[in-house]
Amino acid sequence: MNPPLPDPPGSPSQPPPPLLGVVIPTLNEEAYLPALLSDLARLPIPHRVVVADGGSLDSSTEVARREGAGSVEAPRGRARQMNAGAALLDTPWLLFLHADSRIPAETGAAMAEWIQDPPPEEAGHFRFQLDGGGWTRWIIEGGQRVREGLSGLAYGDQGLLLSRERFLAVGGFPDLPLMEDVEMVRRLRRTGGLARVPAPLVTSARRYREEGWFRAWIRNATLLLLHGLGVPTSSLVRWYPPRAAGLVGEDGASAGVGASGAGRALMIFAKAPRIGQVKTRLAEGVGAPRAVEIYRRLGREVVDRLRHGGWDTVIFYDPPDAQAAMKDWLGVEALTFHPQEGEDLGARLSRAFQHASRQAGPMCVVGTDIPDLDGELVETAFRRLEAEDGPQVILGPAKDGGYYLLALRSPEPRLFQGIRWSTERVREQTLDRARELGLSVEELPVLADVDRVEDLPPAYR
Repeated sequence: MNPPLPDPPGSPSQPPPPLLGVVIPTLNEEAYLPALLSDLARLPIPHRVVVADGGSLDSSTEVARREGAGSVEAPRGRARQMNAGAALLDTPWLLFLHADSRIPAETGAAMAEWIQDPPPEEAGHFRFQLDGGGWTRWIIEGGQRVREGLSGLAYGDQGLLLSRERFLAVGGFPDLPLMEDVEMVRRLRRTGGLARVPAPLVTSARRYREEGWFRAWIRNATLLLLHGLGVPTSSLVRWYPPRAAGLVGEDGASAGVGASGAGRALMIFAKAPRIGQVKTRLAEGVGAPRAVEIYRRLGREVVDRLRHGGWDTVIFYDPPDAQAAMKDWLGVEALTFHPQEGEDLGARLSRAFQHASRQAGPMCVVGTDIPDLDGELVETAFRRLEAEDGPQVILGPAKDGGYYLLALRSPEPRLFQGIRWSTERVREQTLDRARELGLSVEELPVLADVDRVEDLPPAYR
């Protein structure tokens, strides 16, 4: 007896082969990726999604797998990541999207119609639209339409839909740390043209909100002008500030603050604000509910001062089941979240630095109970580590004998061994350990943390 023949492709019992391959480059995009993947799941086109991750510290790749998307780890840099994602797809059409994009229903329908009856260019972008409302949004969108009409150039956050043949013919995205989208559009226009899909692609206005609407718009226009005048992208990238919860250029795009800043990771250690589990010594003087209230306010203020600096900001939280509570407390803007791992504080710090080392840059950890901790101190720590004559370790000593900040060029697991944690000798023992390991150390100004009533600044009493 012969075995049954397999169903032919496209038969009722077998889904049709995908026509469209979607590539989404990510770097710490867990807050935005689920919404886009949900939009893509409703596309009226057989498709496959690949998330090309550049070393996220958050759960971006886990989100992709949970939502049924494929994922690939790629060298950081949007162009490299998109090319790596495209290499995994054999679909006749490719769609490149930023992770903070949204696809309205009308756009999905227009895309399906466009693929069914494509224009001769076989490549197109979408209409630029920002989320939210207000007159500033309309001005930015109008300015983009004028710029597009005059120059013929489209931004990467307008998406790119094109046939595989066109993609391969131009050699994929050029390996640039910035302006890879502009150069791709220029290549396409020179070699067959670029059309517009008659529908909007909605993109997040988070960068405009973070930097200021007109400042960000003027910065973008200036960078585009300088690029058009021939200034190398390797020079321009330092003026494009990193986005903590998003993808920037190669090596994390050096900070607009001036120096390198590439791949900087700021880790903020925090506990969930639960009665009886935080500030127990403070609670002896003010009561447990009031202690938690102070902890919540102090922690939120510290995080708000640090979340928009020239680094990726990661909240390392405890206990492991507290992610939702932490996001509710601290918000998600410009933050990613990761549970603390390890039996004691030393093990948790060591594992956090190991995790952050995927950024391939300097790393810094701070707490949430230092009223005077600000971005200037953190920036100072990073700059000293990045200096040619800089130390290997930066330590911010606390008045109680511990430290409020520790910054390293690379993971040093042995630095956390043999330390009596939660004692007044933590700083002293850490300095001794660094000397034993041959590590050079610099210290920042001494600051006070809040452990008891007498530590409270007047504004918190």
